Amino acid sequence: MKFRVFVVAALLLMAAPAFAQKVYIDYDKDYDFDSTETFTWAKTSETSVEDANPLMHSRIVNAIEHYLTMGQLREVESDPDLFVTYHTSTKENLSLNTTSFGYGYPGGWYGGYYGGYGYGGMGMGSTSTTVSTYETGTLVVDAWDPKTEKLVWRGTATNMTVADNPDKMMKRIDKALSKIVKKWQSLKAKQAKAEAKAAGS
Repeated sequence: MKFRVFVVAALLLMAAPAFAQKVYIDYDKDYDFDSTETFTWAKTSETSVEDANPLMHSRIVNAIEHYLTMGQLREVESDPDLFVTYHTSTKENLSLNTTSFGYGYPGGWYGGYYGGYGYGGMGMGSTSTTVSTYETGTLVVDAWDPKTEKLVWRGTATNMTVADNPDKMMKRIDKALSKIVKKWQSLKAKQAKAEAKAAGS
């Protein structure tokens, strides 16, 4: 019985059309981010959407620039404090959708498992399962130190369901960038608190 319940739970998880967006931040804790004032875009055509969809590329760049300027950074053409770029990737996921028709009486798996009615259930009905696919995307925003050519900051958003509608897709991208910014601010606050505590001890 427990194995059957496990199978049902697994199928329900697989049938979910999408998972919630998740964001991750990784950064060089020794890097002085407070001294950075300028940035320049670095071209990465092999992992951006510039060639496949120039309009979407422009929207993504504008959205990232918006949050960079909110963080008091300004774009320059040369000699920046940071190089900034983004990467995208997608993967195809399987979705199982099961629909039951008809009626039945308690018993079987559920009656037996929950201490119910002793024997299997009775009734008439049918179950139909359809298999479909959907795409989820990952957006990565990187910041490099031009002098050392080392990655000093990375923000990653995963599990973004890919939409054909550009407006819907941009709302999901903007939501992901907003989450990345909030998480970065939280991490900076925690680091500053830890440094202040260490200095006072």
